[in-house]
Amino acid sequence: MRNLKITIEYDGSEFCGWQTQAQGERTVQGELEAVLSKIFKQPIKAIACGRTDSGVHARGQVVSFKANTRMKPLEIQRALNSLLPDDIAVHEAKEVKSDFHAQYSVKEKTYRYTILNRKFRSVFLKDRVCFYPYPLNISNMRRAAKCLIGRHDFKSFQAYDPLRAKRQTVRTVKKIVIKKEGDLIHIDITADGFLYKMVRNIAGTLLAIGSGQLPTDEMPKILKAKNRKTARDTAPAEGLCLMSVKY
Repeated sequence: MRNLKITIEYDGSEFCGWQTQAQGERTVQGELEAVLSKIFKQPIKAIACGRTDSGVHARGQVVSFKANTRMKPLEIQRALNSLLPDDIAVHEAKEVKSDFHAQYSVKEKTYRYTILNRKFRSVFLKDRVCFYPYPLNISNMRRAAKCLIGRHDFKSFQAYDPLRAKRQTVRTVKKIVIKKEGDLIHIDITADGFLYKMVRNIAGTLLAIGSGQLPTDEMPKILKAKNRKTARDTAPAEGLCLMSVKY
C-alpha cells in the first residue's frame, strides 16, 4: 500500500460540504472517493486536511489516501482529472511517507474571506463572495483584527456543534491580512488550526466593526468573553475559500 497525497480545488456551490453525508447528499469526499475507487478498483478512503462546510470553496485542499497501485503520481493526477466532475480539479499528486496524514500533519492553514463591497451585486461572483453594499472602514477592521493574532481561546468565534462541544478551543492565529482590490476586500487568516465556522464568525464580526455597528475596541472584549453570543452573525459560506495548507 502506498500513501498518496493530492492537492485539489473545488467550487463548493453545489456541494453539501466536504464530508460524506448519511442522507446521500452530494459532497466533495463522496465524488472523490467514487472516482478513486474506480481508478484503483478497490475501496478508497480519502482524508482531507479539514472539512469545509456547504457552499465553501477550496483552492488548495490537501487529501491523503492509501492505495495498492503501481501508477505514477502524474498518471493518477491525469486519471482523476479525466473522471472527476467539472467543479473538482487536481493540482498535484505525489507519494508521501507512510506516516503522513492530511489532517494530523498540518502545521498551518490559510483561509480567505472575500467581500464584494459596492452598491450593486455581481452576476459572475454571486457564489464566490459575500455581497455587502454599505460603506466599510477597512482601517478599523485592520485594527480590530490585530488583537486576534497570537495564541488565544477563540471560543467566542466557534459555532455550536455537539460533536465538537468538548474539544479545546485554543488556537494560534499567525497572520491576518485585510486588503482591498478594486471592489473586493480579502480577509486572509493563517492559523495552526480553526474551530467550527471560526473564520466566518470572525468575518461577520469584522463586517460589523467596518460598518460602524460595533466599536473597534469591542473585539478584545469579545475574545476575552469566550462566549459565542458576544460575537456577531456568521458571514455567508460563499465568501470563504481554503487557500493553502503547510506541513
